[in-house]
Amino acid sequence: MKSRSRFAIALTLAAVLGGWLVWTSIGGSLETYTSPSGLVTTSNGTTYRLNGKVAPGSPADAAERAQTAEGLRFVVADKEKAAVTVPVVYRGNVPDAFKDGREIVVTGRMENGVFQAERGSLITLCPSKFMEEQAKKGKTMPGGVPGDSAGT
Repeated sequence: MKSRSRFAIALTLAAVLGGWLVWTSIGGSLETYTSPSGLVTTSNGTTYRLNGKVAPGSPADAAERAQTAEGLRFVVADKEKAAVTVPVVYRGNVPDAFKDGREIVVTGRMENGVFQAERGSLITLCPSKFMEEQAKKGKTMPGGVPGDSAGT
């Protein structure tokens, strides 16, 4: 009888630990990815991962401004509808690749018409050299860069 109860306890413990592992591993992916055009219809308080391009006019001293109490203020434009933009306030470390026209992902929530980014959540997305070379050859790149896809 002791061995059966020990086995049941061990099995229960393994199930609990397995459930906890699954919960923690998918926890970060539960935020919804959205674009600036998707944020237009959202309510305050929901956490999103905003994906878009840094609109022209971002400050040259972005890393310094992000460390201040006011934070780094910039605008993110929709990748497909450049006229749709969202103002962003970010505090934390700024990647070296941050500049106008660069695709970014930042996590945060809308508050009074401004996307308040979480500290340290800014990521810049950079196309690889291989993808740039393929685009020069006229091949289509993932993400909508124009090119002739006949050679792919």
